[in-house]
Amino acid sequence: MYENSLTEKRLFSRASVECELSVGPANMSMLPATVINISASGIYCVCSRSIGELSRVNIILRINGGEDIPARSVVIREEELSDGSYGVGLFFTRITERGREIIIEYTSDIESTG
Repeated sequence: MYENSLTEKRLFSRASVECELSVGPANMSMLPATVINISASGIYCVCSRSIGELSRVNIILRINGGEDIPARSVVIREEELSDGSYGVGLFFTRITERGREIIIEYTSDIESTG
């Protein structure tokens, strides 16, 4: 029988959410996107256009209508979805400590309340 010997390598917990996100690829205006899940190291979101793997993007995240969390990210995964939109995995390359703390608090609250 096959056993999965891979272990979880995530440094931060990931939570399934829906929050506001704007993604700004180079040479393109900010695109609205929907966050599907988030951790203190990155985001998986859905947006209407392809951004391109390994592209560097500026983002603005807003959790529960709170303060804007600006960050820089790189696209580590992109997949076309059945409805023609794109699932995009973003890894934070630059984010303030306060922004990371807000995300950690938010994901911890979701985990504790289920």
